[in-house]
Amino acid sequence: MDVLLINGWLPGLLLLAAEAAVEGAEEPGGLFAFDATLLVQILQFLLLLLALNLFFFQPIQRVVEERSDYIRSNASSAQKRFEEAQRLATQYERDLQATRLEAQQVVATAESEAQKIRAQRLAEAQREATARTDKARAELEAQKQVALKSLEGEVENLSQTISAKLLGNSRNGRF
Repeated sequence: MDVLLINGWLPGLLLLAAEAAVEGAEEPGGLFAFDATLLVQILQFLLLLLALNLFFFQPIQRVVEERSDYIRSNASSAQKRFEEAQRLATQYERDLQATRLEAQQVVATAESEAQKIRAQRLAEAQREATARTDKARAELEAQKQVALKSLEGEVENLSQTISAKLLGNSRNGRF
């Protein structure tokens, strides 16, 4: 025991174990004796296994099972969320395609309407231009007729004046 106090507890413990080994070597027999010590050691081992099972292995097994359940639950939930995301993405693509098709139809309809309006305005402008041209021609024709009538009257007056002068000069002997 003095060795234990002097050099610390570990070297002392080793010394005690060595002394016990020497004492055991002096006894006749084999490796170990089949006496009550063996039975006590078996009981101690079984009690140790029971204690380890109750306080160590079962709690660890419970934690491992809970963790496995948690992982399975999360994996299942993640799979469901992934499938929902895939479904929503597919639905989004279908909706986007339908919207694009609808937009193309709206653009085509707008272009068609614009072409119709353009054609109507062009036809109206052509009718208006034709009407103005016809009106201008009619006015020119009317002015031409007025000018011709006016010129006819003047030509008639001039011809009578010229005739009268010619006739008057020829009667007077001058011609």
